Amino acid sequence: NHKTKTIMDKTGYSNLRLKLKELNADLAAEVSGHIFFNDRYYGFDDAIYATFRVIELLYLGINLDKELDKLPKVYTSSNIEIDVNENNKFLIVEEIENKLTKFKRGFPIFKDILKIDGLRINFEYGWALIRASNTNPLIMTKYEATTYATAMTYKKAVENLINEVINEINSTTN
Repeated sequence: NHKTKTIMDKTGYSNLRLKLKELNADLAAEVSGHIFFNDRYYGFDDAIYATFRVIELLYLGINLDKELDKLPKVYTSSNIEIDVNENNKFLIVEEIENKLTKFKRGFPIFKDILKIDGLRINFEYGWALIRASNTNPLIMTKYEATTYATAMTYKKAVENLINEVINEINSTTN
């Protein structure tokens, strides 16, 4: 029975480290596997140390299987990369946001859009992430939902929207 507060912020090693320090948080982590602790070993992203911390929990009697079973069951896709023109990648994301602010027939109903790091579209049963890569000419997408079929529904709708925007931008720049 531990009280926790989760904060979503920009992805990336340096962003995590800064947020950990800024908030004096106990832990900072991201899906890619970066894990930072703020006690006994401040600010180092070290998988071996993280492993030892898990072993310590087991030693202290924490039933890891039981704790993991408490987490919601979801399907999460891997990162999906879409090759785009380097000069257009941020414009593509901006245009997708513009289209999402207007009623879109055939697009799944969504609750809101978080713009912390790209566009995270929150649907009733999951989410989709669309972001321009900071280092490569790519749009990155990722999908999570309560079932595989639902995640694929979100994926199809988002990819159709992305392709529509890319085609529109390409037609105006050619």
